[in-house]
Amino acid sequence: MHKIKTRGLQNLVAQNIIELRKKKNILQKDLAIQLGIKTKELSLIENGHVDLPLSMLEKLAVIFKVPVEVFLLPLTSNDRRDEPFIDKARLLDTIDKSKLNFVLNLLDIFIDNKLEPQRIA
Repeated sequence: MHKIKTRGLQNLVAQNIIELRKKKNILQKDLAIQLGIKTKELSLIENGHVDLPLSMLEKLAVIFKVPVEVFLLPLTSNDRRDEPFIDKARLLDTIDKSKLNFVLNLLDIFIDNKLEPQRIA
């Protein structure tokens, strides 16, 4: 069976954590304390080296006062996102949990393909 890479989604989540942390003027060490982890662990998360459990995303959402799906969406510099895309992302909460993993794997593939440099034929 083909193993699906999750690196693209991890990097997206990592970048969103960094952006939200900086926007809220929270130091890395202070966020680590709030999460109950070491600063080194947060650094690994922010560098995209850790596959975060949903429980950690939920903690981050509470700290930043944002919905969990914000971490799965590309944030722009002016924090304006494509509203129809956000509406679709919010529908993820309504999907049967057994099908949600399939949807997230498809999202991983899409993000991985977008992040890879385009090859010249």
